[in-house]
Amino acid sequence: MTRSLRRAGGSLLAALMALVALIALMPAPAWSHDAISSEARKAYVAKLDELQRGAASGSPAARAAALIETGKLLDEIRSLLNEDIISHGKIQGLETTMLVSQLNATPYKFQQSPQTRLILADLRPWREALTLEPKGAQAALARYRVLKNHFYDSFVDNPLKPIQQSKETLLDMIGFGEGLLNAKHAEVDSEEVHFILAIHYLQAAESGAVPKAKCQQRVQELVRRFRSSWPNSLKLATLDALANP
Repeated sequence: MTRSLRRAGGSLLAALMALVALIALMPAPAWSHDAISSEARKAYVAKLDELQRGAASGSPAARAAALIETGKLLDEIRSLLNEDIISHGKIQGLETTMLVSQLNATPYKFQQSPQTRLILADLRPWREALTLEPKGAQAALARYRVLKNHFYDSFVDNPLKPIQQSKETLLDMIGFGEGLLNAKHAEVDSEEVHFILAIHYLQAAESGAVPKAKCQQRVQELVRRFRSSWPNSLKLATLDALANP
């Protein structure tokens, strides 16, 4: 009797395990993996359409403001899509896929990095806003978003080995960083600016875009300021490791 129960229990356990395995292999419902709901998709598309109209007419200041908001909106959507890719290896869900398709029908297309498979930032709204209002109230924010988005899109796992970054682009980013060191804008993260600028100088030393001695001196100055202002930052440990391999 005991043996029969064990055999029956074993058969039941095996059947349950097989069922669990089968469920695990079955595709989950589309909504369970949707990074973006139907309501959010419609709201994003409507907002982008409104901002595109605003960026197409009006005063330079008004057009620049619409472009700034466009850049923020695209960055927000990109962040959600990249979270989906990091979690599941790809963009999933009907609404999310529909949103990408709708956005790709606009001038602002989402492109994936061949190296990381993550969605790259579209820098055009920020740069276009700077062209219209290079000294406007939001110019510092536009420069900051260009600097930050370019930096984090430019490498895979080693920031000293950027992907196809020209010397001209590197010098452009160094100029942006230097101009942002003392920026007074609530959305400009000074810690991030110092971190990125120091790494760009390390890149410039390796590439020859800037004389090595000048780069070394500037990195030391930036690290000292970083150590004084953000002594407990993990970014400081990264800088120390990169500057003193």
